[in-house]
Amino acid sequence: MIHLVIGTTATNSLKLSFRKKNHQIIGFPIDFSVGPLTDLHNTGGINDHFSWLSHSFKTSRRNIEEDKRNYQQALQKLFEIEDGEQVTIWTCENATEQVALRLFSYVLKEKQVELFLVNTFKAMHEYYKDKNCRVDIRHTGECNTDILKHFYENSRYPISDEIKGKYEQEGEELLNSRSYFRTWRQGKIVEEPESGEDSFILGCARRLHKERGNLGFIEAIRLVGLVLGESAHTLSDAWIEYRVRSLIHSGKLVYEGNLKSMSTYKIKVAESLKRG
Repeated sequence: MIHLVIGTTATNSLKLSFRKKNHQIIGFPIDFSVGPLTDLHNTGGINDHFSWLSHSFKTSRRNIEEDKRNYQQALQKLFEIEDGEQVTIWTCENATEQVALRLFSYVLKEKQVELFLVNTFKAMHEYYKDKNCRVDIRHTGECNTDILKHFYENSRYPISDEIKGKYEQEGEELLNSRSYFRTWRQGKIVEEPESGEDSFILGCARRLHKERGNLGFIEAIRLVGLVLGESAHTLSDAWIEYRVRSLIHSGKLVYEGNLKSMSTYKIKVAESLKRG
């Protein structure tokens, strides 16, 4: 069995789950919800995506280059999957894993492989349905090794030809997309402007100001943490901080300190300066 999964944490957990079995785990260290997707299965598209990350995120260039190499290696393994293989795609109810599901399906469309799906969000509901409680997770990386093994054995379902065809078509559309930000809303991938969450970020900043009596600046890292925890969407801290800096450049936020990282500056909503 070959497993396709998104994120370092989920990849490592799956490797531990199946360390005693002859399973291959192919993990993709990438957030498909942000950045350019155009031709991300080809060299040009890969270069464009990671160049955008390098210029947009306050992440070390070394980390970005490492992620790029790991992504290229994982993509090559995906291309090398042979006819007759069984492939399990792991996903959850978030944009990055849902985009991945469709991109994987598109890349594999010419392969005669048997595709299976584990939706960890739905599997978690199945797991707890008789326990009189409900557990919601945001991404597969929240699942421990025992839970993942249970999901594989009890919540893995074949992908029908009809659904596979739908995923392949949507994957092709995504690889031709010009958007830079995608969310998962009511069972659909929605392409949004980069500023889509800016009003929410500003609302969180105003809330923090109010808690402090509208006095002083707020640590940027504290704002990022609040947005990360309370957004309806699964956003990365790097993306949120990118939008915080965009709000600074547009004059909606002001800052003091050094913008080299989210831990080295503080922010304040520009309108609050007039009041406080």
